[in-house]
Amino acid sequence: MGTPPATRPATAAPPGTSVSPAGAAGPAGPRRPRRLARRLVPFAVSAAGLLVGLGVWQWAGQRDPVLFATPGRSFSSLATMTEDGTLPSALLSSGRLLVVGLALAIVAGVGFGLLLSRARLLRSSTDWLLFALQSVPIVALAPLILSAFGFGLPAKTLVVFLTAVFPITVNTAEGAHRVPATLLEVARTYRSSEWRIWKDVLLPHTVPYAMTGVRQGIAMAFVGTLAAEFFLNASGVGGLLLAASTRFDSATVLGLTLLVSVLAVALMGCGRAVEGYFARWREVES
Repeated sequence: MGTPPATRPATAAPPGTSVSPAGAAGPAGPRRPRRLARRLVPFAVSAAGLLVGLGVWQWAGQRDPVLFATPGRSFSSLATMTEDGTLPSALLSSGRLLVVGLALAIVAGVGFGLLLSRARLLRSSTDWLLFALQSVPIVALAPLILSAFGFGLPAKTLVVFLTAVFPITVNTAEGAHRVPATLLEVARTYRSSEWRIWKDVLLPHTVPYAMTGVRQGIAMAFVGTLAAEFFLNASGVGGLLLAASTRFDSATVLGLTLLVSVLAVALMGCGRAVEGYFARWREVES
């Protein structure tokens, strides 16, 4: 019989320190406040930046009340439009356009991006075309879209789709292209079918990249929605912005601009939460 392995004599933890589950003494107590501080510091910095921005806005509004309305006047304008029903109706119209165009862009962008990852000939022959189309200013396509689809919802939806689909496609294709070759080799060694490779390897590894593209696509879809409402048919929030600009109503313009920015940040926060849910394995790896 062999001798039992030598055991390390137990040592008492020093006062003021806690013992980890493994039995080793360590400063676990101070780690929690540091972790909490790391989470709170970004919020504190953001709140400080927001207060500074509001202060600068207030100062500019008091210095030149014709060119810059104060935050109070802008919020009052938003409240007035909310009470008479103008703002809710415009938000509903713009929101419907944004959701339809963005949903189509996500379906087409993610699907085509995944297809590019598995079809090397298609990827090598369309890479330059994707970047060329992405760099085309959407305003330049407005006359062509007007001629083809008129001034209705299909034309506006096409504008939102074109502004949002390219970042989603490029990020999805890049994520699928960066799947470790080792994982694919292991899957082929075990004779996994093409469906299992997509389900177990490609899709889980591509989701974080695709969600990054979706978050970029959300911001671009907001721009496309306002551009469509500006140039194709003045309606929704874009129509309110255009009418207020024509009247030189700076309070309404600044209030609506702030509202659009807040909505965009909220939507991108939702996208980040979805990305975090489907990409928990990436946090474990890091």
